[in-house]
Order: sequence, then C-alpha cells, then structure tokens
Amino acid sequence: MARVCQQWFPKGTYKGQEDDGFFMDDKLKRQLDILLKNLPHDWDFTILISGSGEVRVGKSVIAMQIAVYCAYEMTYTYAKYRSKEIKWDLKTNFCFDGLNLIKTGHFLGANHPYSPLIYDEAGADIDAKKIMNRSTQQIMDYMRECGQYNLINILVIPDFFDFPKGIAITRSICLIDVTYFANQDDLFMRGYFNFYSRRQKKELYLKGKRMLDYMAAKRNFDGRFINFFPIDEGEYRQMKMDALKRRDSQYRDKTLLQRNAAFYILNQELNMTHEEIGRRIEQITAVYTPRTTITDAINGVILAKKGDV
Repeated sequence: MARVCQQWFPKGTYKGQEDDGFFMDDKLKRQLDILLKNLPHDWDFTILISGSGEVRVGKSVIAMQIAVYCAYEMTYTYAKYRSKEIKWDLKTNFCFDGLNLIKTGHFLGANHPYSPLIYDEAGADIDAKKIMNRSTQQIMDYMRECGQYNLINILVIPDFFDFPKGIAITRSICLIDVTYFANQDDLFMRGYFNFYSRRQKKELYLKGKRMLDYMAAKRNFDGRFINFFPIDEGEYRQMKMDALKRRDSQYRDKTLLQRNAAFYILNQELNMTHEEIGRRIEQITAVYTPRTTITDAINGVILAKKGDV
C-alpha cells in the first residue's frame, strides 16, 4: 500500500490517521499513474466502477479516492502541463443525475481540464435497458463527444453488465469491480476490488453478460482500499439523498402525467365516460378511483393542451 495525497490530508484529518495522506493499493496506483502521465497529451479517460450487482459495498468510497488522487497528482506532479486550476470539491466534481453530468462536464472541460468528474448512481441514466430514453441518448452523445475536455470520468453503477456496450467496451479504459468477503465471524468485510483492463473487461462483458457472471473472464489483479472519505462524509450523504429525492419526485410527476393522459385518451378518443373508466380500473386493480379524480385529471390535460395552442 502506498501513502498518497499527503499535503491535502495532514495527520489527524480522520480518526486513527497516524501520518499524512491515506493508503492506496500499489497496483491500482501504478495503473492510475499511467493514465495521468498520458492525460496532458490530449487524452481523456473513463473509469468504470461496479459492485458485482451489489449495493453498499464501497463503490463510492473508492471512486472518491481515485478522483482525489488524480486531482492531487495533476495539481502537483503534472503542474507544468496545465494552465488552469484543477478542481476538487463536492459541489464541482460530483454528479448524481445525467443532465447535471453534461452541465458539469462542459464547465470542467472549459475551465478546469485534467480534473476528475464522478457520476455516482450512473445507473439512473446510463443503463442498457434505458437506451431508448431521450435522457440516456443525451448522455451517450455527451460521452462520445466529451473526450476533448481531457477529464478523468468515473462512472459508478452497481452492475457492470447494466452499462450499454458502447461504454462498457469502447468508451472506458478499465473496470474496478468492488467486492466484499465474510470473515471468520461471518461478518461482511468491505474494502476489496478486482481490476479489469480494457481487454479483460471486454471479455468479461461479452462472455458474462447473459448470465451476469463475474467469473467469465480473469481479472488483471485484485486489491484493497481503506474506508477513507476525502470529502465531508455527512455533506456527501445529504447531497446524495437530496438527489435521490429529486429523482423520485420527477418519476412520480412523470407517472402522474402518463396516468392523466391515459384517462384523457379513454374519455376523449375512445368515448368512455368517467364512470366507465372508474369501474374498469376497479375491476382490474380492485382499487376504487373517485369520479372526481378522473374528471380533474382529464380537465388538467385539456387545459394543458389549450395552453399549448
């Protein structure tokens, strides 16, 4: 294990810290150093982080550590190559939804090239099953075009096989799959990962996707990471929770619009009365829908259509 980022995290930054910086797996550090050495020569790199389909295994923690190490090294070791400041803070380098990813990527690329950009919970928008969604298409377009920004993009998702093929195989440079083990007391221990190079993750995706088999291809190496947050943990968790709440609200708003539109179609285009719609819903779902609910929904759509005109 190598100790890194000593100047940004002096002794005492976190509980039990006995020296400056934090520990990073030597093999992982060597791989990141290769990327950072090439980044100033008009490259950009996308790192994928998954959790073998699991949640709460530490994906975000290792993503942060990779990101802050990249920001630190580009600030000091590769300072001669850059003319603009490297950014590292919670509000600038983290995204929790696709549209914010695009906005933040444009900002960093224009003002702070060589900075890291973490897209946590990327499965909400970058998911092979959602490839026909407009928002997913926008993000895919962005990922194809953002190479000119010279950023380190880090996409975090529970299951590697949920990535669209274009990102899983072509657009990304490596995969870090986070795992956990049970100790002798049957307690689950976080802090382990498997590393797959571009070639090995391609083999894993092509051979393992159908059965979600993470043993379908050999990893290049495995490693460990410590439980260290390089940003304020409480602020990060609150920011992530707020983003999840906004996403849930947007989903419920979308679902309500779709329901109201269905009521409108049944009434205005298929000539069903409000009472008939209510009875059919109750017959199918065993849930009573008041006539006023149906009426208000249909009237809302009618008013919205008049507003469009």
